[in-house]
Amino acid sequence: MKYPDFKAVLLLVLFSSLMLVLGLYLLAKFKSLLRRQVKNELLRKNIVVWMIAVCLILAVSPSNSEFYQAMVKGTFLKTILIQITAVTILTVFVFNITLLVLKMKSIQLMSFRMKMTIILFTIVAGTMTCGIFINYLLNGGSFRNLEFTLVFNFWTGSMTGLVYVTMSYVELERERKMSEKELEVLRLRELKTKAELDALHSKINPHFLYNALNSIADLSITDGKKARKMTVALADLFRYSINYSDHNYSTVQEEVEMTEVYLQIEKIRFEDKLNYSIAVPDNVNYYLIPRFVLQPVVENAVKHGLKATGNTTEIKIAIKNENEGLQIIVADNGPAFPDELIPGYGVKSMYDKLDLLFPGNYEIYFSNQPTKKVSINIHKLMKNGPVI
Repeated sequence: MKYPDFKAVLLLVLFSSLMLVLGLYLLAKFKSLLRRQVKNELLRKNIVVWMIAVCLILAVSPSNSEFYQAMVKGTFLKTILIQITAVTILTVFVFNITLLVLKMKSIQLMSFRMKMTIILFTIVAGTMTCGIFINYLLNGGSFRNLEFTLVFNFWTGSMTGLVYVTMSYVELERERKMSEKELEVLRLRELKTKAELDALHSKINPHFLYNALNSIADLSITDGKKARKMTVALADLFRYSINYSDHNYSTVQEEVEMTEVYLQIEKIRFEDKLNYSIAVPDNVNYYLIPRFVLQPVVENAVKHGLKATGNTTEIKIAIKNENEGLQIIVADNGPAFPDELIPGYGVKSMYDKLDLLFPGNYEIYFSNQPTKKVSINIHKLMKNGPVI
């Protein structure tokens, strides 16, 4: 009884293990492998699939007695080269036939299960057909060990197909879970944004109410008609707030109208000590801006101009198209902005709303020269209807 050469067997086992590990590693890196080196995606996929196929086929082939005989006889390298040639023909044929089937519109419209069944059949049939052709070529125009070739290629095609189906299923599940996760994250972001904006609005509205009621209380003693007029203006202001409480955007026209109501309330209180003008062309009236973004700036001008100095305050509001965006300017003749401006709640709420609704698409400038003004530049035009 002739025992196998221990050294030859050990080398075959080590070779097979190395090829298996390398093949599995390449399979795991399939999507990223050679992306920088090979720009053509189809060529890249062919090369990577060929590398994986060579490794896995060579990992299995040592189970064939021919490999042991080749190792003993010293023709192992020649056998490897023949095997690589066969794998090259097999890979190019089967892989590209499978890609062609996958790109068919009728296949793409099928369910995942039906699509994978057809792909599995394509890989098995393609592998067996190509295996017969390779057998014929390698045996000088005749068939040798055809039954073994058919069984081996059926097994190889089946394993390859099952690996592909498994990877496709894992990828589908990963994409489905990622989509669900992304939708959940998006929903949570929207809820967070809405909650933050609702919190901003809930703080602004009591601020309006507090100031207006104090003014009405003072006027009710000295001038009942003015108190009534201010009460009506206050009702209009809150009607605007209530009617649009589900939306975080207002049109320029609506925001200007609401701000003018606020100015009318202050005008009733201070009469000739407060003057204002508003210049808004018709072509910007229907663009959307954050709700209650203009009024805090105007209120700031009244507070630091008229209330702080007691002098007559002039406020000029202008809104216009500027570089495919909107420019909102509030100018006044009150005290200059300090070098280190510390924004109060109203101005901070303006920043917060713009951060939430126009992230990265706005700029705010406070300047004293040539005139004191606040400029809000919104670089994203939105029109006709709320988004949130």
